[in-house]
Amino acid sequence: MSGEGEERVSTLLGTAVQFLVALVAALPISVLLWSRLPQPILPTVAGISLDRLVVFLLVLALLLFILRKWTLLAYGLLVAGLGWITVMDFRGDYGFGDLYKDYGLMLANISQRTEALPEVNDLKPFKGAEELRKAMDYKDPEVRSFAVRAATTWFTEAAENEADRKLVQAFSVFKVINNAWVYVSDPADGEYFATAKESVPLLAGDCDDHAVLMASAITAIGGKVRLVRTTGHIYPELYVGDAKGMQRAAYLIRNVLFPDEARHADLYYHTDAEGGRWINLDYTRHYPGGPVMSEKIIGILRV
Repeated sequence: MSGEGEERVSTLLGTAVQFLVALVAALPISVLLWSRLPQPILPTVAGISLDRLVVFLLVLALLLFILRKWTLLAYGLLVAGLGWITVMDFRGDYGFGDLYKDYGLMLANISQRTEALPEVNDLKPFKGAEELRKAMDYKDPEVRSFAVRAATTWFTEAAENEADRKLVQAFSVFKVINNAWVYVSDPADGEYFATAKESVPLLAGDCDDHAVLMASAITAIGGKVRLVRTTGHIYPELYVGDAKGMQRAAYLIRNVLFPDEARHADLYYHTDAEGGRWINLDYTRHYPGGPVMSEKIIGILRV
């Protein structure tokens, strides 16, 4: 091979390596940007939101520019980063296994939105709040027994992962209740708040009865739930943790637990004052984190 041919091959290999490095680095950077940039309403093509695609391509182009203009500096930073992860791995902290899992998590969520809804915090007490609190008898033995059965009905294999167990079991409770729930109205002459114990054998009632049972059952197995009161509705929300917890919950919902219902679904959450994420468990949805009612929120009741 001539010197000119060797130089061309070397250039092509260098370009390919730069592109591969930029491609691998562009995904986590894009994920960080997606959660902080305004979310325009753009169409989805082949399961990929165009706004995400645009951000990813811009990040990729910027990284390629940096790798070509400051090659030694860029690769030096890359080597330093790998060295830092190696040290952390030897110390038993964040290592290559964790990096692999996090990267797979980001890759699995590339085609869907995880949308932050307008922030809501504890509002002033709303009418019927104390009655609802009293109805959530999650320490009642019958409610606890129902909660344990419901928690172990679905997703038992996924629940073997200790880090996900509580969340997976809460989603099992959600599926048991929502698969069976039948809407029945209150008496015409006033509102009736059924206790969780009343609703266990019936799995029927109106929205507040559903919210009370869902909150009680999940609380009985160690989960955190709150009730959201809108102008004409009440629905439960499950606490899934911080931003990383929300990402993990989204992965489980879409890819492990509810793939038929939520594989390409947008997921929604509220953020509280401490940065905690809360997702919708309404009886009107077939998967956790579905769209919430558009009505104005007038109060929140923590269990």
